[in-house]
Amino acid sequence: MDYDDLKPETKRILAEIKAIPYGSVSSYRDIAIRAGLINGARQVSRALHGLSAKYALPWWRVIRSDGKIGLTGAGKNEQIRLLRLEGLEVSELGKVMLKKYD
Repeated sequence: MDYDDLKPETKRILAEIKAIPYGSVSSYRDIAIRAGLINGARQVSRALHGLSAKYALPWWRVIRSDGKIGLTGAGKNEQIRLLRLEGLEVSELGKVMLKKYD
């Protein structure tokens, strides 16, 4: 995929998101750190929100650092469904045991 029109830090974020393996999750914070953005969790969130469809990002594999799904309503339900399809255990409240699946 051509990322030429993106800033270098956004390219690193997208690469980190795409690298999350099937059946695993990562937190916004950990993705930011691996992309070299120490306080960039919100930047990861913005990139996911704005670019996940265009670049076919596995958005459902990104969760909060406390293991909770940050979305609400239908988005939360869809994220839970997709994570469970990959074999992850997700509580009814939308929490994943992050240490088990990262």
